[in-house]
Amino acid sequence: MPASRNIQTLSDEDCWSLLRTHNLGRLAIVIDDRPRIFPMNYAAAKETVVFRTEPGAKLQNGPGSTVCFEIDEYDQGTSMAWSVVVVGLLKDITDATDERSRSLRRLAVESVAPGQKLHWLALKADEVSGRSFRGGWIAPGHYLG
Repeated sequence: MPASRNIQTLSDEDCWSLLRTHNLGRLAIVIDDRPRIFPMNYAAAKETVVFRTEPGAKLQNGPGSTVCFEIDEYDQGTSMAWSVVVVGLLKDITDATDERSRSLRRLAVESVAPGQKLHWLALKADEVSGRSFRGGWIAPGHYLG
């Protein structure tokens, strides 16, 4: 299938800029061999996305595993959309004493979900990718490009 001229690959710099200017996305973790997706408030720093959480499935199953995090936006008026995906190892940095972990815990992560979010998780990016595109339905066999 030919690539559409309407789909643009975002640079790493563009991806991190979008990550730094938004605060809600979806964290995907495999639990009992099945993917689970959690809406999460977050903050982004150089090559890392951080979250606050409380005891539960994310804290029990996430740290030490490779996870995926995604943010996106769609404007119905213009049919413009973009998406950024981060993949990497998730770590519990709640009690970590290294300078990077202390610095990450100073980031403002404002959770909209109720509860005390005393645990900090950090996703160190192994991969970051993004794309933007103008939407609109295209009939099968009628590719733009």
